[in-house]
Amino acid sequence: MKKLARYLKYFKWQVIIGPLSKLLESITELIVPLIMAKIIDVGIATNNLNYIIEMGLLIVGLNIAGLIFATICQKCASLTSVGVGRKIRKDMYKAVNDYSHAEIDKLGTASFVTRITDDVQQVENMIGVIIRNVLRAPFLMIGATILAITVNPKLSLIFFAVVPTIGAALWIIIKMIFPYFTIMRNRLDKVSQVTRENLSGVRVVRAFNKQEYEKNRFHTTNEQMVNTQLKVGKIAALLNPLTFLIIDIAVIAVLYFGGIQVNIGGMKQGQLIAFVEYLLTITISIIVVARILVVVTRTTASAKRINAVLDSKPSVIEINHTQVKEVIGAPILEFKDVSFSYDNSMTFAIKNLNLQLKKGQTLGIIGGTASGKTSVINLIPRFYDTTLGEILVSGTNVKEYPIKQLRTKIGIVPQKAILFSGSLRENLKYRKSDATDDQIYEALEVAQASSFVKAWANNLDYQIMAGGKNVSGGQMQRLTIARALVGKPDILILDDSSSSLDYTTDLNLRRALKKLQCTTIIVSQRASSVKNSDLILVLENGEVIGRGKHDSLLQNCEIYKEIYDSQTLSKGVNDEK
Repeated sequence: MKKLARYLKYFKWQVIIGPLSKLLESITELIVPLIMAKIIDVGIATNNLNYIIEMGLLIVGLNIAGLIFATICQKCASLTSVGVGRKIRKDMYKAVNDYSHAEIDKLGTASFVTRITDDVQQVENMIGVIIRNVLRAPFLMIGATILAITVNPKLSLIFFAVVPTIGAALWIIIKMIFPYFTIMRNRLDKVSQVTRENLSGVRVVRAFNKQEYEKNRFHTTNEQMVNTQLKVGKIAALLNPLTFLIIDIAVIAVLYFGGIQVNIGGMKQGQLIAFVEYLLTITISIIVVARILVVVTRTTASAKRINAVLDSKPSVIEINHTQVKEVIGAPILEFKDVSFSYDNSMTFAIKNLNLQLKKGQTLGIIGGTASGKTSVINLIPRFYDTTLGEILVSGTNVKEYPIKQLRTKIGIVPQKAILFSGSLRENLKYRKSDATDDQIYEALEVAQASSFVKAWANNLDYQIMAGGKNVSGGQMQRLTIARALVGKPDILILDDSSSSLDYTTDLNLRRALKKLQCTTIIVSQRASSVKNSDLILVLENGEVIGRGKHDSLLQNCEIYKEIYDSQTLSKGVNDEK
């Protein structure tokens, strides 16, 4: 919680003025019972109407002043809580964007969404509650106690029995519910995860007629969260009955012993009423303090989750911020004894990989599922760092590049094609923000996408729906290839990016890329997509089990031959030789 307190420095005046305004409002509240006592003991007792009116107007004035002070405090609390929430969300979003893929994998999308929304909302609520009550509640307790003692010292002894009793009840309740707050946050993460999976995979769910299964899965997850919330609610529900039971007993005691003193002349009726008012003020203030403690306790769990995002250090660190010069004559890409493990254990996803790729060459990477194909290409732009060995781009270790410069040299088409909501032009300028329309159309031509884009009524101004829902799978893959080609990167990485393309379009795409003289890395499970590459790597369990050109691998690599034969013989595909 202390770490998040640093955000309050941006709202110094609101943090000072807000509680002070509430303090002034509290003073007006404490004065009112004394005036009421005067009205009863002086105005009504002597039938002095003018005195009653004067004191009544004074009470109205005090209430108006209190309203003004309360409004100022509310304004300060709102500005501070919303402002702090905005800054925390901004920093969290920046932190996640600085993460490597390793931290994103560990955190999880659903958990981050919950943290940046609901957990930050908890912090906002706590700040508002504290600004409104940090001075008010304690001041009312202390002030009411002092004034009650001045009214009747003997009767005020009841306070010293009531306050510790309520405090003990509150401490027990808070201690009981504290462990459940962290559990609630984690179960909310799970609900978000299941919801996100269902919404993103709705077509799959319906295709397999699994609606009832998914409903039950959501119901189970939701019930777990609800049951935890109910446990907290049931325990917290004891707060009001217990405190008000103690208050009612105290009020009865005050009225009983106070009534005796009124009868014997030791106390006036107005003073007794004022005393009861102060008793209620004290006990209600204690309840407010208790609720503040509950809010703070709940927010502590959220603050830990927020700090976990803000304090996580990216495993991929930029050690150099100056531009790196290309080494003349060096291979465009080189792997030297590269091994990689996702969790830094000795279980390697890639083992002892060595290769060299010259400018303009094409590298094909093929293998079965989970053979390490995507892991290899994720190391080039430093989405992850190598565990052992080094990777060189244009003769320089990728770790020595400024990350922006390194990734500017590389155009990537991910395994899962993704487009963002907005115009097609905005999507295609994602890699190069100052790209001209001519450069965009040139990239579309190479990606075999210009024909359908020109057929659209708005061409480059065509509005893409969120997730590219209004374009087909093949169109989306070609558009993402075009996006990577805008600005002509030194290295183009295609990660299984032709899976939705027919064989003719795939062939035309490879021919166009060849003419472009771009250094290309093609990751695919299709032998036809990599067969014309200058170098083909066949991977299995992260190891290179075959290396060479197509004809050579057909003779020397059994796995490659099996892949090629199974695809060509079963489908009768006659690929370009």
